[in-house]
Amino acid sequence: MSLVKENQDYRGTLIEIGQYINDYRVRRKLSIQQMSVRVGVNPSYLREVERGEKIPDDYFIRNLSEQFGLDENYIFGLLGKTTLVAREELDQHALLQQILTEIGMSSFPEQKKQELYEMFYSLTKKALINQVNIQN
Repeated sequence: MSLVKENQDYRGTLIEIGQYINDYRVRRKLSIQQMSVRVGVNPSYLREVERGEKIPDDYFIRNLSEQFGLDENYIFGLLGKTTLVAREELDQHALLQQILTEIGMSSFPEQKKQELYEMFYSLTKKALINQVNIQN
């Protein structure tokens, strides 16, 4: 694929992200200034992101998610990136890195790897649900 084509494809992604943010802001009747103050960015930065002219910064995406409930997974997914929280967890937990590395380097077929990830997910969900039940 040519560099020009890749840039055009990515531009469409940035426009989609910008539209997602803009639609939310307009529905909530927030001005550019109001939203930018709450997420801690310059209004001109927010304007450029909404127009698809600037790639949103990871921490900007997180702040949008925390302040307004926008779907962080959706935005990072459009950018082809892993969520910031997932990257931070990997950086902070050597055991998690080791588990993923060993699965990735194993000779297991992809289906078996997927099964392991699904089991890991299931165990994690159960632990989180139990934690919530204990707190209540």
